[in-house]
Amino acid sequence: MQGLNILLQPNVFMQLTINGVAMGMIYALMAMGLILLIRAIGVMNFAQGELLMLGAFITWGLTYQVKLPFVLMIPAAMLCFAFVGVVFMFVAYWPLRTASYPTATVISTMGAAMVIREIATITWGSLPLVSAPLVKGVVRVGSLRLQYQYLLTIAIGAVLIFLVFVLFEKLYAGRIMQAAAQDKYAAELLGIPTVLTTAATYIIVVTLASVGGYMIAPVFLVNVTLGTLQLRAFAGVVTGGFGSVKGAIVGSLFIGLVESYSSTFTTTYKDAVVFLVLIVVLLFRPQGLFGERVADKA
Repeated sequence: MQGLNILLQPNVFMQLTINGVAMGMIYALMAMGLILLIRAIGVMNFAQGELLMLGAFITWGLTYQVKLPFVLMIPAAMLCFAFVGVVFMFVAYWPLRTASYPTATVISTMGAAMVIREIATITWGSLPLVSAPLVKGVVRVGSLRLQYQYLLTIAIGAVLIFLVFVLFEKLYAGRIMQAAAQDKYAAELLGIPTVLTTAATYIIVVTLASVGGYMIAPVFLVNVTLGTLQLRAFAGVVTGGFGSVKGAIVGSLFIGLVESYSSTFTTTYKDAVVFLVLIVVLLFRPQGLFGERVADKA
């Protein structure tokens, strides 16, 4: 009861809402990557959390080890993300794409997750690393204090979500990628290089997760445990509905808010509250909030 009274205080409620939306945006970036791979290739990627973690380490290394200025660090990081995406595709998916065992590529992503985690540990060590806020300070609205870091996370997440929407719904390049995903044989007959469209999909997926890692690094310490945030992204995907990008975004924001609001009742069992809510949603709507059938892939 005391937690409910605290939650209903206007300032506390607004603060928790902003924090929840910010974390929901991080989960949404991972969830969008999951859905894009499911829709385009038919693969569930269990290394999505480790890709987020790797993005945090890469940007930390470029900033604090290589000591690149911000204007050079961003393009360098994007090139690194693209490189990781291509390597991830050719190692975890491409050799197994025609395997007779349907779940071979899924198991491969599990192995890739462990490899990425070990590479990060060997390269940067096992101790948590501190990353300074991208934008320091707070904005005051009356007696409410909102951290710029959370507001920036919301803004960048919204921009990336909008850009992905424009790519796949409005641009010719996005339509080519979707056509190649729906019918690989027909796409190759039309001269569409499916290897390039698949690589582009993986680059987008890795970039979304890695940018999320960069944004979350100042909030959480940079360490290998960041990969566990993938569980919330999965919860967002399931809550929103498999096969729906809109559902993944809404579901992830919902999970972020539930996690944030539950902190007024318990800090130890926040994960339990999140997955309890997930179970309740599935009991009443098993297909998720925006569930739709995922078409079979070539």
